Amino acid sequence: MTDILCLKDSLSSCRSCKSRALEVYSSRKNFPLYIWPLEKTENTPLNDINVFICSDCGYLQLQDMNEETISQIYRDKAFNIENFEQKIERLELLQKRDKKKFKDSKCLEIGGGRNPFLKTLSKDAEKWVADFSIDEEVKSEVDGVFIGDFSDIKINQNDFDYIFLFHALEHFNNPSSAIEKAKNLLTKNGSIIIEVPNFEYESKYRPDYTIFHMHISLFTLTSLKAFMKRHGFSCQNAYKNDEVILAEFNISVPTHAENHFEQSLKFLKDNDLNIKKCANALENIINKISDEKIAIFGGGGATTLFLYNHSFLMEKISCALDNDNSKEGRFLCNGKIPIIKPSNLKTMEIKHIIFLDKSHIKHINEKSINFINVGSFYES
Repeated sequence: MTDILCLKDSLSSCRSCKSRALEVYSSRKNFPLYIWPLEKTENTPLNDINVFICSDCGYLQLQDMNEETISQIYRDKAFNIENFEQKIERLELLQKRDKKKFKDSKCLEIGGGRNPFLKTLSKDAEKWVADFSIDEEVKSEVDGVFIGDFSDIKINQNDFDYIFLFHALEHFNNPSSAIEKAKNLLTKNGSIIIEVPNFEYESKYRPDYTIFHMHISLFTLTSLKAFMKRHGFSCQNAYKNDEVILAEFNISVPTHAENHFEQSLKFLKDNDLNIKKCANALENIINKISDEKIAIFGGGGATTLFLYNHSFLMEKISCALDNDNSKEGRFLCNGKIPIIKPSNLKTMEIKHIIFLDKSHIKHINEKSINFINVGSFYES
């Protein structure tokens, strides 16, 4: 317990085990609530992030979020990349042992209001979606919808064979309530299939993009299993445990889950150490560059969080490069960094480009530019 910062904040009890034995392990000062690019005249509030660890179970979580805060986190405009191929890959994993797994089943996708996973299922599956808002196209493709906050909306169905939560559970302010509600909507042999970011992986390889206001709970496979165990679910299959965790859970008897405090603490330390490692490497590079112009590739949430974790870069970066036309003319970091197309690179006299993902280097053809691959800082 000597590594824990004894700070107090607005979290009354653990979201997993309800214990009040909570401590703040680390804090991030003045982080943006809304992480996507904004118009020049727009901005987002900067609030502190406090990462709590429960001494009694090891669950990792942020402070409570009130309605006003949540409204600033989720605005009308988002820039998520919709990748249908990833959904097909997910389906193939889930059906690897049984190609008819979802045949004639009744399915509910929580958080599937835009481009849902349900699109990949065959026509003989009955499909329902629950989300804050649901695209008209989605409404026309499914059998029924429930619109609103899943925790609050009335759902008059309780015979679902499968409930999907893909990158949704980490966003709930009260995940225990959400899982208990989902449990009551299942048949006795039904399953909940969950995909969440993997904090263990991200702490090692994407430490800048794992702690932010949107992700209220931070999961590893161990902590996800423990969380579900407390709510009466057993893990039937862990399909993935790399960048993401993809696992299926069936109803069982609620049982005691082991405390994973030490493991959680280790990954939190890894996260902090890797951010410092990246900062040291970047500062060494920047000090040698002198006054030459620097850009960063990417105009989305990952870049925003990277820059706030390494705020010394904000005054050094001339622009962000992005191929998404809808981002052009917008700004990162409350108007500090303009987003331009890579095709306009020549007019900017850029000498160096920071890449968060080395696969993006292929988008730049200028051979005279020095590429700074952030991923290489973690590979050792």
